[in-house]
Formats: sequence, C-alpha cells, structure tokens
Amino acid sequence: MSLDDEDSTWLLALESALHEGADDHELIGITRGRILPEEHRAEIWYICLGGGNKFSNFAQFDEIFDLQDQSVVRADVKSLVDKLGNEEEDKVSIVCDVESIFTHYCKTRHLKYDTSQLWGDIVLPLLAAKMPRDHIYVCFEEILEKYIPRESGLGGSVYHLLRLILLYHDPELSTFLDSRKITPDLYATSWMRSLFSSVCSLDATMAVWDIYFQERDPFFILFLALVILVNARDQVLEMKSETRDQIITMLSGIPGGLSVDDVSDFCSLARYYIIKTPHTFRKDFTTAIFGSVYMGHGEVCNRVGDLPLSQALCLPVSAEEIIDTCDMLQVAGDDIEQVRFFLVDCRPSDQYNAGHLPNAFHLDSSLMLQHPASFQTAVQGLFMAQRQAVASETPGCGQHLCFIGSGREQEDQYVHMVVASFLQRNSQYVSLAKGGYHAIHDLLVHNISESLADHDSKRCLVCAPDSQSHSSEPADQEDFTITTKPQPSLMNKFSSLSSVFKMRSAEMKEKLVEYITNPNGDGTTVDRHVSAQDRGKLYRNQGDVFSIEDDDGDGGGGADGRENDRLEVVKVSQWLKKPDVITSFACHQVKENGYMYKCHLLLTDTLLFVIRESETKSGEGHVTARRTLASIVKITSKKRHPDLITFKYGTTSPDGEVTVSDMDRFLIPKASEATKIIKEQIMKQMDAAKS
Repeated sequence: MSLDDEDSTWLLALESALHEGADDHELIGITRGRILPEEHRAEIWYICLGGGNKFSNFAQFDEIFDLQDQSVVRADVKSLVDKLGNEEEDKVSIVCDVESIFTHYCKTRHLKYDTSQLWGDIVLPLLAAKMPRDHIYVCFEEILEKYIPRESGLGGSVYHLLRLILLYHDPELSTFLDSRKITPDLYATSWMRSLFSSVCSLDATMAVWDIYFQERDPFFILFLALVILVNARDQVLEMKSETRDQIITMLSGIPGGLSVDDVSDFCSLARYYIIKTPHTFRKDFTTAIFGSVYMGHGEVCNRVGDLPLSQALCLPVSAEEIIDTCDMLQVAGDDIEQVRFFLVDCRPSDQYNAGHLPNAFHLDSSLMLQHPASFQTAVQGLFMAQRQAVASETPGCGQHLCFIGSGREQEDQYVHMVVASFLQRNSQYVSLAKGGYHAIHDLLVHNISESLADHDSKRCLVCAPDSQSHSSEPADQEDFTITTKPQPSLMNKFSSLSSVFKMRSAEMKEKLVEYITNPNGDGTTVDRHVSAQDRGKLYRNQGDVFSIEDDDGDGGGGADGRENDRLEVVKVSQWLKKPDVITSFACHQVKENGYMYKCHLLLTDTLLFVIRESETKSGEGHVTARRTLASIVKITSKKRHPDLITFKYGTTSPDGEVTVSDMDRFLIPKASEATKIIKEQIMKQMDAAKS
C-alpha cells in the first residue's frame, strides 16, 4: 500500500467513525497520533477533551460582567481577537463570547483574573479551529484543569519535576544550568501556561495540540520541553561566556522555530523519552501538579518522602515499579525500548548479607568516607558489572542505575552522598528507590524466601529491628509504617524470576570478584568493606584530596555542629557585615540526606558558621552550625569535582591518628580559593596556639 493509499484509508475510516458518533478511544485508534485534517480538528479536539461526556454549566452564565478587573479582561480579549483578522462585525461577537468564557470561569472558580496566566493564548487555537462558543468553554476548562499545572508561576512544582527529568536524561546540561542558577521556571513558564501557544506559530501550535490531546497525558508537556532542551544542549553548553539573561532568553524562544513539518518528530521524541523514564512520579505527583483549582495546591502530596520536591536529589522510583519492571522485562521483546534498571544496593555489608534482591549489585556506601580508594575500585567494578550484564542480557539489568538504601535515615545519608557522586560524574539514568530495602521487603513479605536472596529473618533489620547492626554507623530505630499492601500476583511474577537472577548473579560475582579485590592484577587484594574500627590512617596518602593534619587535640566538632538544636533566625546581610567576619562564601550545603540548601559560610578567627537561607522569608537565614576551626581535621574534594568540598570534624591522637566524628559538605564556586583561605586561617590559629 502506498503512502497516499494509507492516508486516504485512515481519513475515510475517520470520517466514517465521526459520522457514526465514535468515542475518543475509537477515534484515537484511527488517528494514531497523526496531525488532524483541518475540517475535523474542532470536532476531534472536543471529543478528546471529554466534550461528549462532560457537563458544562456555561449555559447558566448570567451575562453580568462585573469582575473586579473586568476592564482588563475586555482589553485582553480585544487584543486577542485582533490577532484573528476577522471582519469588524464578527469581532464584536467573538469579543463577547470570549469575555463571557473568561468571566464565567472566574466567577464559578472564585478566581481573580490575571493576564499573566495567558488564557488568551489558550483560547486562540480553539477560536481558529472554528468551535462554537459552548464547545470552546468546555475545551478551555478541560485544558486548564487537566493539562495546565495549577502552580505554573515561579517556583511551581512542575518546574522542579522538569529539572529532575532533565537531570535523569542529560545530567551535564542540567548541571550547567544549575551552575548558572537557571531554573526551568525562568524559561519555560510560557510553555507550561499556554501549551506552547504563546511561543509557537498558530499552525505549529494546532499541530502540536492535535497530537497532545490524543496522548491524553498531562505530563506530555514535560517531555516536549525535555526534547527542546536536549536538542539545544550543544548550543547551550557553548554559551559559557554568555550572561545568564542571554541564556534564558535563548532558551525561552527555542519553540518559536518549530514548524508544522517538525511536529511529528518532535512528539515522537517526547514519546521515546517517556518510555525511557521511570513512571513513579506520575502516581506521586499527578494530583499535586495538575487538576481543578478546587483540589487545593497539593502541599502535602508534593513531596519526596519527608522533603519537598524542590530538594529531591534525583527521580524517585517506588518498590512497586522496581519489581514490576523486572517482571515486564521477562516477557518484553528485545525491540521494545523501556526502563531497564541496574539495581545498586548501598546498605552495609551485614545488612546486604542478611537479604537482598537477587539481581542487586552491592556497593557499600560507607566506603565512600571510610576508604575512598576501595570505593572507587568498587565503582569501577559496578560499571564493569553493568556493561557485562547488559551485554549478556541478564534479566532485569540495564543502563538505568537505581540506588537502594536501607530506608533507615541514619544510614541512608551516605547513600545520598553516593548518588550525588554519580550525578557529579554526569552519569545518566540515576534514580533512588523510595523507602529503600524496607519498602521492597514490605512489598515482598508474603513470598520473602523465594523473592529475596540470602534472606535471614534473624539478622534482617526489617524482620528483627532490635537486632544488632554491625554497620559503620548506629542504626536509626525509627518505626516504619506499611502504606502499600503486598499484591500476591506481583509476588508470584517476581519469584518466577528469582532463580534466574540467582544463577546470573552467581556468574557475575565469580567473574567480578578478581577485579573488585585486585583491579591491578598484581596479586594483592583490597578490602571491599571497612569496619567501624578502621579510621584515621585510611584517609592518608590520598592523591585526590586536600589534607590538613591538626596536632592540636581540641575536638568538639560534633558538639559545635549540634549545640543549637533550635535554629537561630538571623538577618543574613547583617551577619555578613559583622566586624569579626574575615570573609564569607555563598554556596550550597549538601545535607546528610543528600539534599541541597542555599547557604553562606562565614569565617572568623576561630569559628566557621553555616547560615542557611530561609526558603520562606527573603533576607533571613538560620544558623545551622558553629564549627571551631580547631575541630576541622580534614578538608577533602575529588579531582573530578573540585567544587564539592567535605569538611570533616573530629580529633587527632598524639600519634597522628584521626577520628572523624562529624562532617559537612558544600558546593562552593571557586572552591580552591575558599579552602585556601580557610586552611590559612586554621594554620594561623595553630601557630597562635603553639606560641
């Protein structure tokens, strides 16, 4: 069949279906994501937007135009209608219709009209499609309440999610934009509020909407935005010498170059990225981001665990998706592009050995601090294992790295640091298991022995939370609440894979053990795990760190950092100008849970203050730590990421052995200059103490 024959066939089928009153499912089965013929566009949009099944109260409009900003509404509507180029006699009728639509919607939703919401840009394609007035209202209402984020202004949740999705697929570009403080709400607000109508030509907008409404996916806008950003990455990364405003202006205007001929490929690429992205965020954030204004602002739902979405380190993945994805990979064909997780279990070795998913690679997160060289060796082994698993088509193993912690806050602070280190490497496809091993264990509880490898209920900290842990840090004994009932069908599916995973896992370990313990092949071995007793000298002779050896045994690092449990509220500008402040550094603090906060480091003769900027009150901050310079025993960074600085606090014994009791991590622009100044002040204090 030729392309012309194929085109005529689906068009004939479409006309027949419309004549017979087909529903949206039948129509989408015929159109299959194609750009629609102009003569049928209005009818199909109306059906896809629920017009045939949705009750509308627009007929009850009282024709009273008495909004507080009614004059602004009328002026905006007149400006909109002028763009259509209709005859003057038609313009009066259209102005009345659109003003009625905006006025009635504001009244029924108890909203104040706001020009910046770009309602005119939403209505314009509906008018151009030549819809009747009542159909325009239904479609306008549905677009606003299904496809436009409720909080689409600066700081809206949808922009934090877009940043996480960009970080997942293009960490280098995301990191560059973060370094220039260019957040998605600075360039994508008009995209989100108008579904590109305000920045694209009318023809291109209508073609995008043809496919958009067939997708029926409110998150589709995020992946269209992702395609735009990824396609522009080379241009953006070459703008290192340009100003922040120039980059924002360039990004904002990119969709303006979209033509009708580009739209099919544009949307196909968005579908590709959707398939290659974990879908947990859909369940977690749909009601928090989209929906009727009657639903509120999603303040409770709009969180990852106990933290706001704005502070999420990377995309979250639920235990259900991890297990369900493993099952799908068993039955899916090789030609299907989809998320294939490579699971990385970051718990301490004793916990891993008491039970783990059979296809999970073990990377003890405590190695990162206790034995950096062994950690780097293990990471190299991880990448080698991943390549080998993908090449051998091991079930449930792929390019997408999903890190699993314990679900216990005290231990998982190190897991977040490990994840942050992979992001700093610009590793693609990095995600974090929500609730860690605890959530996975809860989901598999009815089939635990068949689903988990090496499970020992006496040593498993989920089964026996009071059992002794031999991990490097004391375990947090916080109680957990089971929020999801295990699904027996899911258990059966997963257990059927268990034997395959165990066989492949044993194979992989046999091939990798020599590399992980002896990467140089010289007959010597490197310990994979370090006990809590290994300390001090493990940090020495590391070529990739700053090192300050303090012979003064004055400790107190941990006490200094935690003495102020009730955070002191201060005016940041006043503190920066204090006479005893030698200098200060604007930076981001990377907390124990891996999340980042804007803050300032203030250096005095004897102290290092950490002031975190308030998220709610501009100009205010909280003093989160007071560290004595004498308690700083190490300042470290990695060669690959010189701006990510770790301050380690503790004591030094007379024989030079260091005991680290606490630490802070910061992302500091021009960190080498900052650390040089701090080290010089520490040396001055040491010299003063000796004299």
